[in-house]
Amino acid sequence: MSSYSLGVIVGLAVTFAILLISFFLRKKYHAGEEHYDERQILIRGKGYKISFITVVVINAFYSLFFYGITKDFVSPQFVVLASAYIGIVVYTLYCIFNDAYLQVGQKAKTWIIVLLIVTISNAYCAIVSLDRGFNDAGFATSFSFNTLFAVSFAVVLAGIAIKYFLDKRGAADEES
Repeated sequence: MSSYSLGVIVGLAVTFAILLISFFLRKKYHAGEEHYDERQILIRGKGYKISFITVVVINAFYSLFFYGITKDFVSPQFVVLASAYIGIVVYTLYCIFNDAYLQVGQKAKTWIIVLLIVTISNAYCAIVSLDRGFNDAGFATSFSFNTLFAVSFAVVLAGIAIKYFLDKRGAADEES
């Protein structure tokens, strides 16, 4: 076995062990602190329905009206993934604006930092691979996927910011 293969195997084993240990420690020390209440669960269920309908409608419109026109510059695999991501963003925004995104007792700061890191890293990767375009020989490129991911996560971040300012303005109106 080469040293490269051994390094990959050891790296995967260490990563798996760290994830497993952190999972068990989290279960042990943070059990029962964060949860969704009944109202949030109902809102999330309605969000799933709206998201599913959104994905079905987008895929139907694309397959009926836009497939032939757009297949030369946007690959079909990208459109399918984009429709799924649009559904995820619709679901996430619905949950954010109906106060069902974060669990009871959960801090938004951690999620905002994660969303920022993902958005910035995908935007950077999209800029680096800008010369490849959206479509290369009928297949989606890394530029198209990184752009999709960066825009999706940026929209979720914008939704969180808008919700924060709406809640802050609502609290200020109640005080006066």
